Amino acid sequence: MKILSMKTTIFLGAMLSLLVCLMFTGCSNSETNSTSRGLTDFAHIEEEYLATIDSLNWPDGITLPDKLEDEDTGASFQVGYGETRASYLWEYSWMKEWLDTYNTDPERAQKALEELEKAFDMPYMGIDRCDDATRNYLRENIDKAKLGDPSGFTESIRANYAN
Repeated sequence: MKILSMKTTIFLGAMLSLLVCLMFTGCSNSETNSTSRGLTDFAHIEEEYLATIDSLNWPDGITLPDKLEDEDTGASFQVGYGETRASYLWEYSWMKEWLDTYNTDPERAQKALEELEKAFDMPYMGIDRCDDATRNYLRENIDKAKLGDPSGFTESIRANYAN
Protein backbone atom coordinates (compact mmCIF):
# COMPACT_ATOMS: atom_id res chain seq x y z
CA MET A 1 0.00 0.00 0.00
CA LYS A 2 1.30 3.43 -0.99
CA ILE A 3 1.80 5.95 1.83
CA LEU A 4 0.35 9.43 1.29
CA SER A 5 2.81 12.26 0.89
CA MET A 6 3.15 14.81 3.71
CA LYS A 7 1.51 17.55 1.57
CA THR A 8 -1.47 15.33 0.80
CA THR A 9 -1.87 14.40 4.47
CA ILE A 10 -1.79 18.06 5.55
CA PHE A 11 -4.27 18.99 2.81
CA LEU A 12 -6.68 16.22 3.78
CA GLY A 13 -6.39 17.19 7.47
CA ALA A 14 -7.17 20.82 6.69
CA MET A 15 -10.15 19.82 4.55
CA LEU A 16 -11.48 17.53 7.30
CA SER A 17 -11.12 20.34 9.87
CA LEU A 18 -12.98 22.73 7.55
CA LEU A 19 -15.75 20.19 7.04
CA VAL A 20 -16.17 19.72 10.80
CA CYS A 21 -16.33 23.52 11.31
CA LEU A 22 -18.93 23.88 8.57
CA MET A 23 -20.99 21.05 10.08
CA PHE A 24 -21.11 22.75 13.48
CA THR A 25 -21.90 26.13 11.91
CA GLY A 26 -24.83 24.62 10.04
CA CYS A 27 -26.21 23.14 13.25
CA SER A 28 -26.42 26.39 15.18
CA ASN A 29 -29.74 27.47 16.65
CA SER A 30 -31.42 29.80 14.16
CA GLU A 31 -34.40 30.79 16.31
CA THR A 32 -35.09 34.51 16.52
CA ASN A 33 -34.81 36.05 19.96
CA SER A 34 -34.82 39.61 21.23
CA THR A 35 -31.16 40.13 20.36
CA SER A 36 -31.15 38.56 16.91
CA ARG A 37 -32.05 40.30 13.72
CA GLY A 38 -34.53 37.90 12.15
CA LEU A 39 -37.47 38.81 9.96
CA THR A 40 -40.75 40.29 11.07
CA ASP A 41 -43.87 41.90 9.62
CA PHE A 42 -44.82 45.49 8.85
CA ALA A 43 -46.82 45.97 12.07
CA HIS A 44 -43.73 45.18 14.19
CA ILE A 45 -41.53 47.49 12.10
CA GLU A 46 -44.01 50.34 12.31
CA GLU A 47 -44.24 49.89 16.09
CA GLU A 48 -40.44 49.90 16.29
CA TYR A 49 -40.29 53.03 14.10
CA LEU A 50 -42.79 54.96 16.22
CA ALA A 51 -41.19 53.88 19.50
CA THR A 52 -37.79 55.05 18.23
CA ILE A 53 -39.24 58.39 17.13
CA ASP A 54 -40.66 58.82 20.63
CA SER A 55 -37.30 58.02 22.24
CA LEU A 56 -35.14 60.46 20.26
CA ASN A 57 -34.50 64.20 20.67
CA TRP A 58 -35.76 66.34 17.80
CA PRO A 59 -35.26 69.93 16.66
CA ASP A 60 -37.85 72.40 17.92
CA GLY A 61 -40.86 72.85 15.69
CA ILE A 62 -40.55 69.64 13.68
CA THR A 63 -43.70 67.71 12.83
CA LEU A 64 -43.09 64.01 13.29
CA PRO A 65 -44.89 61.26 11.37
CA ASP A 66 -47.56 59.21 13.12
CA LYS A 67 -47.02 56.17 10.89
CA LEU A 68 -44.38 54.53 8.73
CA GLU A 69 -44.96 55.43 5.10
CA ASP A 70 -43.71 54.22 1.72
CA GLU A 71 -43.31 50.56 2.68
CA ASP A 72 -44.98 47.42 1.37
CA THR A 73 -47.24 46.46 4.27
CA GLY A 74 -47.29 42.82 3.10
CA ALA A 75 -43.51 42.44 2.99
CA SER A 76 -41.13 40.95 5.54
CA PHE A 77 -38.59 43.21 7.22
CA GLN A 78 -35.44 42.66 9.22
CA VAL A 79 -35.85 43.38 12.91
CA GLY A 80 -34.33 46.81 13.49
CA TYR A 81 -35.47 48.25 10.17
CA GLY A 82 -38.06 50.52 11.81
CA GLU A 83 -35.49 51.82 14.28
CA THR A 84 -33.05 52.47 11.44
CA ARG A 85 -35.66 54.35 9.38
CA ALA A 86 -36.50 56.54 12.38
CA SER A 87 -32.81 57.16 13.03
CA TYR A 88 -32.25 58.30 9.44
CA LEU A 89 -35.16 60.72 9.83
CA TRP A 90 -33.54 61.96 13.03
CA GLU A 91 -30.18 62.40 11.25
CA TYR A 92 -31.81 64.28 8.36
CA SER A 93 -33.72 66.53 10.77
CA TRP A 94 -30.59 67.56 12.65
CA MET A 95 -28.60 68.16 9.46
CA LYS A 96 -31.46 70.31 8.17
CA GLU A 97 -31.62 72.12 11.53
CA TRP A 98 -27.92 72.96 11.25
CA LEU A 99 -28.29 74.14 7.66
CA ASP A 100 -31.26 76.32 8.62
CA THR A 101 -29.51 77.93 11.61
CA TYR A 102 -25.72 78.01 11.18
CA ASN A 103 -25.81 81.57 9.78
CA THR A 104 -28.57 82.92 12.00
CA ASP A 105 -28.66 81.08 15.35
CA PRO A 106 -25.29 79.69 16.48
CA GLU A 107 -26.75 78.10 19.64
CA ARG A 108 -29.29 76.04 17.69
CA ALA A 109 -26.63 75.13 15.13
CA GLN A 110 -24.30 73.97 17.91
CA LYS A 111 -27.11 71.88 19.44
CA ALA A 112 -27.65 70.24 16.04
CA LEU A 113 -23.99 69.22 15.87
CA GLU A 114 -24.08 67.91 19.43
CA GLU A 115 -27.10 65.78 18.56
CA LEU A 116 -25.47 64.46 15.37
CA GLU A 117 -22.40 63.42 17.38
CA LYS A 118 -24.68 60.97 19.22
CA ALA A 119 -25.29 59.06 15.97
CA PHE A 120 -22.06 57.10 16.34
CA ASP A 121 -23.37 55.47 19.52
CA MET A 122 -26.79 54.65 18.08
CA PRO A 123 -27.75 51.19 16.79
CA TYR A 124 -28.28 52.36 13.19
CA MET A 125 -24.58 53.21 13.00
CA GLY A 126 -23.49 49.89 14.52
CA ILE A 127 -21.26 47.47 12.63
CA ASP A 128 -24.20 45.15 11.99
CA ARG A 129 -26.18 47.86 10.15
CA CYS A 130 -23.68 50.33 8.75
CA ASP A 131 -20.31 50.21 7.01
CA ASP A 132 -17.19 52.19 7.85
CA ALA A 133 -17.55 54.37 4.75
CA THR A 134 -20.99 55.58 5.86
CA ARG A 135 -19.80 56.34 9.39
CA ASN A 136 -16.75 58.15 7.97
CA TYR A 137 -18.95 60.13 5.58
CA LEU A 138 -21.09 61.40 8.46
CA ARG A 139 -17.97 62.16 10.52
CA GLU A 140 -16.46 64.17 7.64
CA ASN A 141 -19.70 66.09 7.14
CA ILE A 142 -19.96 66.93 10.85
CA ASP A 143 -16.33 68.07 10.84
CA LYS A 144 -17.01 70.30 7.80
CA ALA A 145 -20.04 71.79 9.55
CA LYS A 146 -17.95 72.53 12.65
CA LEU A 147 -15.79 74.66 10.36
CA GLY A 148 -18.86 76.43 8.94
CA ASP A 149 -18.90 74.48 5.67
CA PRO A 150 -22.44 73.39 4.67
CA SER A 151 -21.37 71.37 1.62
CA GLY A 152 -21.30 67.97 3.35
CA PHE A 153 -24.80 68.19 4.81
CA THR A 154 -26.14 69.73 1.61
CA GLU A 155 -24.66 66.91 -0.48
CA SER A 156 -25.89 64.22 1.92
CA ILE A 157 -29.45 65.56 1.94
CA ARG A 158 -29.46 65.89 -1.84
CA ALA A 159 -28.13 62.36 -2.35
CA ASN A 160 -30.01 60.51 0.37
CA TYR A 161 -33.17 62.36 1.29
CA ALA A 162 -34.34 64.41 -1.69
CA ASN A 163 -37.57 63.14 -3.19
